[in-house]
Amino acid sequence: MTPTAAQSLVANLGAHGVDRVFCVPGESYLAVLDALHDRNDIQTVACRHEGGAGFMAVADAKLTEKPGVCFVSRGPGATNASIAVHTAEQDAVPLVLFIGQVARADIGRGSFQEVDYQKTFGDMAKGVWTVNDPDLVPETVARAFRTAMAGTPGPVVVVLPEDMLTEQTGAPVVEPLAVPAIRPAPTDIDRAAAMLKDAKRPLIIAGGGVGSSAGRAALAACAERHGVPVATSFKRQDLFDNRNPLFAGHLGFGIPQKQVDLYRDADLILAVGTRLGDTTTQGFSFPEAPRPAQALIHVYGDPAHVGRMYATDLPVVCDPTDFMRDLATREARPAGPDWAAKLHGYVQDMAVWKAPDSGVVMGHVVAALQDHLRDDAVLITDAGNFSSWLHRHFPFQPSHRLVGAVAGAMGLGMPAAVAAGFREPGKQVVTFIGDGGYLMTGNELATAVHYRVPVRAFVSNNGSYGTIRLHQEKFYPGRVSATELTNPDFAALAEAFGARGLTIASAADVDSVVAEAMAHPGPVVVDVRTDVEQISAFVSISQLQAT
Repeated sequence: MTPTAAQSLVANLGAHGVDRVFCVPGESYLAVLDALHDRNDIQTVACRHEGGAGFMAVADAKLTEKPGVCFVSRGPGATNASIAVHTAEQDAVPLVLFIGQVARADIGRGSFQEVDYQKTFGDMAKGVWTVNDPDLVPETVARAFRTAMAGTPGPVVVVLPEDMLTEQTGAPVVEPLAVPAIRPAPTDIDRAAAMLKDAKRPLIIAGGGVGSSAGRAALAACAERHGVPVATSFKRQDLFDNRNPLFAGHLGFGIPQKQVDLYRDADLILAVGTRLGDTTTQGFSFPEAPRPAQALIHVYGDPAHVGRMYATDLPVVCDPTDFMRDLATREARPAGPDWAAKLHGYVQDMAVWKAPDSGVVMGHVVAALQDHLRDDAVLITDAGNFSSWLHRHFPFQPSHRLVGAVAGAMGLGMPAAVAAGFREPGKQVVTFIGDGGYLMTGNELATAVHYRVPVRAFVSNNGSYGTIRLHQEKFYPGRVSATELTNPDFAALAEAFGARGLTIASAADVDSVVAEAMAHPGPVVVDVRTDVEQISAFVSISQLQAT
């Protein structure tokens, strides 16, 4: 029997190695749901909100470095999922979002839930394609996956008119299209090695382009060979062993000005696998745009981002992992140990945990977790100041995985934990979420309970949109507006979902509750009653008000 377009679509997903899709079911792609019913090799995960489904696909892509796949229905489903498209673009994550659409005859007639997806997603997605001909399904799937992976990874949107999905097609499966990989030129490797030998205070800024296992190994080998300190880009502290004497910290939101000033003493920057976006560069101030004070080598796999913001002394468009692997074989004159010791000593001192005199902060939880987490644990952060405690105090190793939204989108925390639990069965999955973010997508706890995914969520419950409160105290002191929250009992709420709910109300509770949470075999939510006075790991409200 000749397959339908929906069956062809699912067969082509299988040919591309897709083993899991995230969705909220909708009538506009019922034929696809039916086709998935017959595939034991592709798990269909039904989520509770399209934003949660999209975030799960983004997190899955971060962990696999392959396109995450999400299906949503037309109109409201698609617009709910738009947060995942934006996050995938900002975070350079491959994502393929399939959207059911109204019937072809109804397109352009203002039909029920009709949206022009080219207009809606055109400035976020790398491609937006509507499949009107069922024979073009295989070609479009292959092109979508290749586009999502090529150059700077990102999101692709494929629109599926519902009547097209039920038509028959004899089009053969199209196997995955090759994604071009650019090898570094030997002359560029030689020149980079020479620049490192001449530098007295070189610094590597490492980004997600070296995030694979091979990339992490190449980064470590190159840093050791040339004796160059490594600072990681935003949300990438797991790329390099934080205990290594060459670890120089991370370039994230809210790091102390003294730390940035130490970086500015560098005389050469080797930026590898990073687009050098505004967060990592501290608002394009380090390196300073458009002409850095330091010599700059920028290595990235997409010419669109090399030399775009910065005058670059050695622009290299190639695979960053190959570049670092080759550079590690070149003759070296390691930089002076005093330079590395100065940077590592500062971040090491900052990482020392000192409990506040009163109240509970997420630093208490981070400190306690270090006695329970294995070297292959997956740690997830939602957006918010509470994550600064993890960034400041946890000693990441390359065997850990850190998943966070570079885009700063609230709501990633719970969906990403569920996706990680699916992808990494047997590994510890711990997520840190603020009270604001939890009430955006915390309902995906129901998905964890349904599929028995043992996520462990620690909720920073300080009754505030903390990041915005911090900015208010800095720029509008004494004028708190729209940032105070009234929260539920998160532990009781978790129990209502069928998960284990625990509470940390004082510092004395921390060790025992963390131990219980980590020992529980199923989903756990810990309501951490944090003190809003300690607004971040680097500053308190009183300190802000005193400035």
